[in-house]
Amino acid sequence: MKSLLIDGIKKLGITEGDTVLVRAALSAVDTLPNGPNTLIDAFLDVINISGTLVSLSFTSSSFLKKPDRDKPFRINTPTYAGAFPNTMLTYPEAKRSTHPTCSYVAIGKNAGWITVDHGPKSPAYEPIRKMINLNGKMVLIGCVATSPGFTTAHLAEYDLGLLNRVICPWLNAVFYEANDGTLKLFRRKDLGLCSNSFYKFYAHYVNAGILKTGLIGNAYSISVPAKEAYLIEKKILSKNPQFNTCDDPFCFMCNGRRWDRIHRIPIYVSKRILRKIKRLF
Repeated sequence: MKSLLIDGIKKLGITEGDTVLVRAALSAVDTLPNGPNTLIDAFLDVINISGTLVSLSFTSSSFLKKPDRDKPFRINTPTYAGAFPNTMLTYPEAKRSTHPTCSYVAIGKNAGWITVDHGPKSPAYEPIRKMINLNGKMVLIGCVATSPGFTTAHLAEYDLGLLNRVICPWLNAVFYEANDGTLKLFRRKDLGLCSNSFYKFYAHYVNAGILKTGLIGNAYSISVPAKEAYLIEKKILSKNPQFNTCDDPFCFMCNGRRWDRIHRIPIYVSKRILRKIKRLF
């Protein structure tokens, strides 16, 4: 099984020495004999000791209510991003940044550099900039449609000032454990916009000739180089800042939390109320 995974990874253009960010829906891959470790070890075998494996280890915050002091972010807090990064966090050599909501986990040559100094005072998506500087690659495994797109798009949003369009991002807050062991309150400043719409970038990757597709196990997977993807996303968003809105009328971010779409709030609220009434009857 591991040899098949390695073959699929290589067909996506991942080679020795690469820095690669992976997001995966493991249920789509196949039955892994050693669980998520099988896929992680396959990537580590391909990139070898000169490469670096990265994943998102994002964690939750409270919205419109006081965060729970008994559930602060700590360096060992599990991520909601799935079994792949949660398993990476168990590796003794893994490094994790300390941003209270948008931490990253990395293993390999540049793991320390990618994660260092990314804490409560840092912009949320700065490790992605380091990925770009390293000519990194990004891979989606089994979640091309269900969790579309790449985190470079959030960095492009940030660099273009589009995250200022989020209404009151500081309403998202969480306590975190500081280096001295005390608990401190963290409030988001750069909340990312809707990512459900990131599939819209796929056609542009194809037109630019940067998208590779293949199977890892049974999972349909894609990969793109981070730098080229970021430049495409930034160019599109600079011309059309609302390109990254989705078509879901019940999406809170796209219909209830953007200053440039504030006119949609009454319609959004009305639809939510009507849906609740229908459920009651």
